[in-house]
Amino acid sequence: MGVSIEQVLQGGTSFLKQKGLRFPRQEAEILLAFLLGRERPYLYAHGEEKVAPELEKTYKKILQRRGARIPLAYITGKKEFMGLGFSVNKNVLIPRPETEHLVEAVIAWGKKFYAQSEQKETLKILDLGTGCGNIAVALAHYLPFSFVTGVDLKKEAVELACQNAQNVGVNKRTRFLCGDFWEPLVPGEDTFNVIVSNPPYIPREELFTLSPEVQNEPRLALDGGPDGLTAYRHIFDNVQKFLTCPGLLAVEIGDKQAKNIWEMSSRLAFLRNIEIIKDYAGISRVISGSTI
Repeated sequence: MGVSIEQVLQGGTSFLKQKGLRFPRQEAEILLAFLLGRERPYLYAHGEEKVAPELEKTYKKILQRRGARIPLAYITGKKEFMGLGFSVNKNVLIPRPETEHLVEAVIAWGKKFYAQSEQKETLKILDLGTGCGNIAVALAHYLPFSFVTGVDLKKEAVELACQNAQNVGVNKRTRFLCGDFWEPLVPGEDTFNVIVSNPPYIPREELFTLSPEVQNEPRLALDGGPDGLTAYRHIFDNVQKFLTCPGLLAVEIGDKQAKNIWEMSSRLAFLRNIEIIKDYAGISRVISGSTI
């Protein structure tokens, strides 16, 4: 006969609670709804419905993975960002809500740029360290007059970003290149109105202090070098070769990094109007500067 949806959920909630998860019932529901191919409200309305034994067995297996602190998004393969659905896997960092501040800042600047452009030219954007393509794809979606290039060191990330661009319907206005930051680009030939990045910025010695879930994400996307600033130096040392005038450079930063990255930005004589944007928790999250 099998057990009911509610009974399965009770078992899943108990298991995740024992594993120390903060929201065991919520995650138990998300995982079961994922397996059933339904939304969570379906579970509330069909609590007495029986669950097939094979599906219950599969549910217990993914509960084990979640109990081992595999991120929920890696189990479901999905994560929402800027109101869009993205496919994710273990090869890429999971998109964070905080990064939406970075995207929103670029969208605001891009709309102003386009409104002031007499020729209504295409807004060319570069996303360094694109990962699953969430920044690049979101910008292409919300700035329909743009063409976005994403670069990532891992070919698996590039393939996933291409897939996400296709899924969101912006594949004709995006391209994704494999390489280390500026490596696949040609100075003077590849120029951009906007250069944006959410680079690795966790100081290496702090990686072991991160939550178990975050430690299951790619180290390459987290490790910012001894002081967390290695990627920023690489970006700032080369950005003038690729940024147009007018142009915008915008980067996400970690907690307590604003002062150091502000100083880096200030040393670039061509950058003006350097601005720090805070997230909803009051943490400095984005630094941007324009060439006019």
